[in-house]
Amino acid sequence: MKKRKQNPVRGSKGRSHDFNFKKSFAPTIENKQQSRKSNNSNNTTTNNKIFLFSKEEKLLNSVELVTLFFFFFHFFAFNFHSVKLIRVSMLTLDISTDCSSRKQLIKLLTFNTWGLKFVSKHRKHRLQAIADELANPKTVEDDYDIVALQEIWCEEDWDYLDRVCRNRYPYRRVFKSGIITGPGLAILSKQPIVETFLYRFPINGRSSAFFRGDWYVGKSISVTIFQPHKEGSLPIALLNSHMHAPYGHGDASYSTHRACQAWDFAKLVRMLKKAGYAVIQVGDLNSKPESLPYKIFTVEGGLTDSWNVLHKDDLMNAAELAKLSPEDQIALGGVTCNSRLNTWRKNRRLSEACRLDYALIDANNIVPVTAGVKFTGILPKPWLCSYSDHFAYSVEFLVSSVDEHKSPQIDHNLLEREKVYKELLAEIKHYRQTTIPFQANWRKMYFITSIIIVIGMHVGVVFASEVSGWISVIFLLINTFVLVTGLLNGLIWSLGVRSELRALQEVQLQVEDAYTHIESILTRGQKNGISKKKLLISVEEYTPNID
Repeated sequence: MKKRKQNPVRGSKGRSHDFNFKKSFAPTIENKQQSRKSNNSNNTTTNNKIFLFSKEEKLLNSVELVTLFFFFFHFFAFNFHSVKLIRVSMLTLDISTDCSSRKQLIKLLTFNTWGLKFVSKHRKHRLQAIADELANPKTVEDDYDIVALQEIWCEEDWDYLDRVCRNRYPYRRVFKSGIITGPGLAILSKQPIVETFLYRFPINGRSSAFFRGDWYVGKSISVTIFQPHKEGSLPIALLNSHMHAPYGHGDASYSTHRACQAWDFAKLVRMLKKAGYAVIQVGDLNSKPESLPYKIFTVEGGLTDSWNVLHKDDLMNAAELAKLSPEDQIALGGVTCNSRLNTWRKNRRLSEACRLDYALIDANNIVPVTAGVKFTGILPKPWLCSYSDHFAYSVEFLVSSVDEHKSPQIDHNLLEREKVYKELLAEIKHYRQTTIPFQANWRKMYFITSIIIVIGMHVGVVFASEVSGWISVIFLLINTFVLVTGLLNGLIWSLGVRSELRALQEVQLQVEDAYTHIESILTRGQKNGISKKKLLISVEEYTPNID
């Protein structure tokens, strides 16, 4: 035991630092032990040695403590610095990864701005507020890559938008068409625009409805092709439109016109998808989710509602939507029109709230990430009104790369397409059998009657002048009014109604061609014993197996 006490070193190779340190002080320790054994008589000397030993021992402890302090300090400092570097590296990695993913995302906004001159209240101030919000977003969520606008019908409104938004959106385009103002379509983009195209609807209301204006503004589809937002990504084809509005029931609903416009939409979508574009259809489509135009968009055009993709678990019909509060109608139902939270529609019934503004996507090549209703607030004093009679709709999405591009499966669900064709044909035939004859007959009768009245008034004015000069003046004014209105109705009957009829006939023939093709495939498939389940796949997949 004593030998172990005399040896201050444990012999561990891992304690080499302690060994060298204690070895330098070993003679002092030995002197101390010898003085305790052999020199007990001399207290003074012993006390001095003990005193010396105490100082040396204190020195030993102090040096050890200082050395250990610096050792542990450097150890923990090094490890803390390493951990900090690792955490900073991980944070940098997370930020760079997030930034990289954010760069791949594209955020789009579609907004009907309600820009009718002389009709829309506070139009100028509202449009300027919208432009200011787009040019100077308050949050990242309000910063959009592409903005599709509708109802930009005043040049001064577009001039303000163009001037204010030029820094944030270097690529801008307003589309021109129609007799008055234009279709009201505009695009603001951070992505370079490669090319544009405007398709004007051949069926777009009636010229006689001058007080509504749809026919005169030349409602259209604007097609904008964007440069791929990153190398290897598919180019985006954006179709923006403001379809004919429903003004009432029956003849005033213009449901047939919107159905025909939807058919033209689907044709363009199919061609662009086959050409290899990632297609997005946006705008105020004036069609509810359960309507015939909506079915044409999704079944014939093969597009998918971006809202439905992100809200699969809480989809609801109109009856269920009417039971919700105005706030939930927006949050859960995506309502953009006739909401009580909109100051311009605050007196509407809950059942009137609906979704008319969409972003329909090519689900094969576009993946929506987030979506929501925007511009639900109100302007500050003194206006205290909503930005528009519609709310805006925004969607953020990913676009597939060229390598990930999938062939368009737009001929899927043949039985569903057959049902849509039947419904569209029935809609067109009903319109041709009821509205067209009514419009043609009463305008023709008005024209013929006005001719008879004008002739009679010419004869009557001679006799009226003999009675009183003022009576003859009144006769001439009435005669002029009847003559002008008669000629206008004659032109509408001979040109307008006939043009509308031929445009309807053309759409009907196109639908019949597609319907005949589908019918022949289904008939041959059934004869060859193909099951109903297989009839739901694409034409290209099973047509060769039928013959």
